[in-house]
Amino acid sequence: MKQYRKLAINTFLFAIGNVGSRSISFLLLPLFTRYMVPSDYGKLDVINTTVSLLVPLLSFQIIEATFRFAADVKETGKGKNVFSSAFLFSFLSFLFSVCLYPLLRNIDIFAEFSLYFYSIFFLTVLNGVVKQFVRGLEKIKLYVISDILYSGVFAGSNIILLVVMKLGIRAYLLSNIVALLSSILFIFFSAGLVKYLSPRIDSKTLKEMLSYSIPLIPNGIMWWMVNASDRYFLSYFIGYEATGMYSVASRFPSLITTLYAVFFQAWQLSAIEEFGKEGYGRFFKNVFGMLSSVMFLGSSILFLLIKPFMRVYVGATYFESWKYTVFLFLGAVFNTFASFYGVNYTASKRTAGAFSTSVIAATTKVAVVLSLIKILRIQAASISTFLAYFVMWIVRIFHTRKIVKVELDVKHIVSSSAIVITQAIFLLMIESTVLLYVLQAVLLTILLWSQREYISKAFRFGRSLLGSKAKK
Repeated sequence: MKQYRKLAINTFLFAIGNVGSRSISFLLLPLFTRYMVPSDYGKLDVINTTVSLLVPLLSFQIIEATFRFAADVKETGKGKNVFSSAFLFSFLSFLFSVCLYPLLRNIDIFAEFSLYFYSIFFLTVLNGVVKQFVRGLEKIKLYVISDILYSGVFAGSNIILLVVMKLGIRAYLLSNIVALLSSILFIFFSAGLVKYLSPRIDSKTLKEMLSYSIPLIPNGIMWWMVNASDRYFLSYFIGYEATGMYSVASRFPSLITTLYAVFFQAWQLSAIEEFGKEGYGRFFKNVFGMLSSVMFLGSSILFLLIKPFMRVYVGATYFESWKYTVFLFLGAVFNTFASFYGVNYTASKRTAGAFSTSVIAATTKVAVVLSLIKILRIQAASISTFLAYFVMWIVRIFHTRKIVKVELDVKHIVSSSAIVITQAIFLLMIESTVLLYVLQAVLLTILLWSQREYISKAFRFGRSLLGSKAKK
């Protein structure tokens, strides 16, 4: 039980802070959709999408290496070398980004918001380094508090700058800058990171870190293509307004990935600790079984709620974006599955293996969206996202077997997938509200019955966890 208990406790701690920081854009959606027109929201999404591409590319994925090498500090005693090398390298990544200015200034939105863009890029890298270092050291409470601080500052600043001062896009960008800076300063001084800071880069340590992280760059680009490249296609073929509508739609499935991201941070720590030990395959299978059960049930419930919820939650201009959430919900489910299996690449330090599976997914994404965008328009982006993540997960099931042998409850996965996909089709095809909700309720009931084994396991685990705490 020890490994499961530690996973549960760390998940709870990460949840306290991360649910807020990762879902803050969703929580503020009523403001954004009432104080920004779709075209402005689309421009903002293109800026954020570009930052998400350039951060892993120009930082050489040093953020990922920081966490992995910080997790080994207790054994290696190289905390100062790891942090100093990563921290100083983040400044080099900023210089790399400046080299792109002659290209970016020819694009209207980047020419207009270049100062904001570069500030967010640099602070995102720096924030990633300091946060992943303290996470690797297992200073989870500080990590959590920094997320809470980020959320509070970002929300408060947006209320003042967007609602009161009506600064539009600039309100969001300025709020992000202030929130990132607050998080960095808090972690740096609260965690006493000054003692880990040296005025020079340790070349040997940096070489080791880059040897680990550089193979992740192509994988990061492929993930970006699956996650975000559709924004560029929509902006080019249809316009910024379409991008804005799609961006709003994507905020709702992000509820699933946000909850998973909280769990994933704890899961990474547990997987790294347990990898290679006897029983790891069984541990992996059991955790995935409960995760998949939660994800299928969560998406099924959200299918019931999405239309009436969006009617009151977002501005009237954005309501029709509900129809693009359907396949995005399915994509979010299989995204979590692919990511879960991908942890074996990190735990084994065989990060090059993640790349080939991501290439297949990215190729699927681009091929589908380009084939369908003129026919299905915005819906092409959501369908391509679902198919890309589904393909990635299937490929990773077979590919990771070269690293570790784990079993899969095929009957459970196939039946559950069939139910939620059927729900998705009904949601888009059936116009009668009464008939739709009757069928959705029936399918949800069937899904609950099919998940009874994993629900029972979750309850038993919860009781044993509470019982062990009571004894202490």
